Amino acid sequence: MISEEVPTRGSILRFLPGLGVAVAVLVIGFVHRTAVDAGSDSLAAADGEWLVIAFSATVLMWVAGAFAQLGSMPLLPPVGRLFAVQLAASFANHLLPAGSGGIAVNMRFMRRLGMSTDAAAGAVGLNALAGLLTHGGLLALIVILAPSTVASLGPRVHWPAVAHPPPATAGIVMATAPIALIALTTMLVWRTQQRSRARDAAAVSRLAGELRQLGAILRHPGRALALWGGSLAAPLLHTLILFAVLRSLDVPVTVGTVLLIYVVVSAVSALVPSPGAIGSLDVALVAGLAVSGVPSTAALASVLGYRLITVWLPLLPTGTVLALLLRSRII
Repeated sequence: MISEEVPTRGSILRFLPGLGVAVAVLVIGFVHRTAVDAGSDSLAAADGEWLVIAFSATVLMWVAGAFAQLGSMPLLPPVGRLFAVQLAASFANHLLPAGSGGIAVNMRFMRRLGMSTDAAAGAVGLNALAGLLTHGGLLALIVILAPSTVASLGPRVHWPAVAHPPPATAGIVMATAPIALIALTTMLVWRTQQRSRARDAAAVSRLAGELRQLGAILRHPGRALALWGGSLAAPLLHTLILFAVLRSLDVPVTVGTVLLIYVVVSAVSALVPSPGAIGSLDVALVAGLAVSGVPSTAALASVLGYRLITVWLPLLPTGTVLALLLRSRII
């Protein structure tokens, strides 16, 4: 009797990951069905060549994620499996807020490779730190090298006290405001997350350890290239996808403006953690595009199309990969 029950129970357990993913896909799709329908409608008459570019950049995002994670790891995992894990992590990020789903998936993968919990957490934290530094550095670089792009957002800002602000003053305000906003956002998140002196000390110690690992990686050209290259590629590819969707809808906008908007608003949306940043990032992107001069209808249609390509269409294939990785015990 026992020998018959065990295989039956095992066969049922093997189907649980796939069943769980299927249910999750259905639930997410049902909850956001209005956004999915609107995104489909917005791309119905779009230019197909630009959409091909957007879809290709979406695939490259997973490649960039695999390279960035590869650079943060002290060992060399199977690259194909690491890429598949990034697909699964992208699906998990739509279930849990603030990227915690992807963190859990990557840590489980590293633990399966034999890494300790502390080492896996350090690698994931190092990847996140490199992404944060790259994001902030990219914003600063845009402000310094392309002030005209920043200034292009300025004329549409209403100045209540001064009818025509001095050009130098307006330029300084527009150049420093994004950096100040990033700094304020970082400080608020830091103070919110740290609840006691003990946790402050632990966080500082963890950050110091990650910085030491970062220094060690800088002395290893291959790992440094993978970590920094993958981290830098992520915001650039998101920008390319949004720009391609805008151009597919015949919206006249420069890639520099889209890059600035994405880098700024993605940092702002981090204040409101949500699964996959769904909701907070959407509103911020629509607002940023509208401020830059894109008609509100076109801005909304573009963001919905961007979300359809980066979130909703990949939902089923990435969920399937997650189920397969769970079933094969890779994660």
